[in-house]
Amino acid sequence: MPKHGLNPEEVSEPPFKRAKSDFASSASQGLALESATSIQIPSLHANTKWTLATIERTRPPLPDILDPALKKAALTHPGKANNDPVASYERLEWIGDAYLELIASSFIYQTFPTLPAGKSAQRREMLIRNTTLGEFSVYYGLDKMADIPEEFNMEGRVGGTNASQKVRVKILGDLFEAYVGGVILSDPANGIQRASDWLKALWGPLMAEYIREEEKKARKPEQKQSASGQTLDPKTILEATIGARGVKIEYKDLPSKNLKDRGTKLPLFAVGCFMTGWGETNLQLGHGSALSKKEAGQKAAQVALDNKKLLKKFADKKAEMKAAREAQLQQAGVTFPLKDKPSAPETTGGVL
Repeated sequence: MPKHGLNPEEVSEPPFKRAKSDFASSASQGLALESATSIQIPSLHANTKWTLATIERTRPPLPDILDPALKKAALTHPGKANNDPVASYERLEWIGDAYLELIASSFIYQTFPTLPAGKSAQRREMLIRNTTLGEFSVYYGLDKMADIPEEFNMEGRVGGTNASQKVRVKILGDLFEAYVGGVILSDPANGIQRASDWLKALWGPLMAEYIREEEKKARKPEQKQSASGQTLDPKTILEATIGARGVKIEYKDLPSKNLKDRGTKLPLFAVGCFMTGWGETNLQLGHGSALSKKEAGQKAAQVALDNKKLLKKFADKKAEMKAAREAQLQQAGVTFPLKDKPSAPETTGGVL
């Protein structure tokens, strides 16, 4: 006897896909179950990356759920279906949530090829959190189409209880997840692609700022590399450009003034880049803000590098100092070429 006395075939078979008649034999029953339980798996490479050129200004139309029974279930709150998981959106919301996470992950993975996993997860959360999905539900009128208890409506139950705003947002998010699940499962041939195309257009504007940064980064000249072939970060490049003996470049915390990331709504760190040397004392060269102090510091260094006029001023002073030192050494009879004190350790084992 299987564990808990359950038949494995009954457990694996989604109730909303049950056959309407008995199967003639165990063989035919197995084939029917295999067809009924098949789930579409999206391909990462089927979803192409976002580009600014392909982001739509208007939201795409709502795709239809092709199976009437699934559509009704997707728009029925469990409280209106005697908590029957088949007659309500409970199961569709569960599978739709998984599809949304995977589809969002695939677009982010394709669009931002060097983005760390932690930041990728933050951007994905922007797309699939209840506040985002709930707003989509209201835009498409899913809340008006859905059969939900009155207390979850914006007006609440007349003369009765009202659900909190947090609970309402959760219900609206669940509705959208269930609808996505219905779109996909009701169309075995094209459901996953229809849903992916729809979501790509719907999510695109939310990612526009990040996509713009990614495309701007791709258009920049090739970044400088170390002797070992590793790409140098802005801090290292800045140090190599204007750093010298007696010149100190520091990165200090700045007041964040409750800054928050536009997308994730998480607090931002603010860091300033300061230099003492070349006749200056604690001169601020740039500032940056980011979700981590390390990244904020790199952004501050990049701002300093982008100030070409100021950078040239100090780079010229460095070159003059180097030329004067070499002239002095030549007068003293030293003719071999000299190197500046390295700003960062060499990685190739060359002779300094």
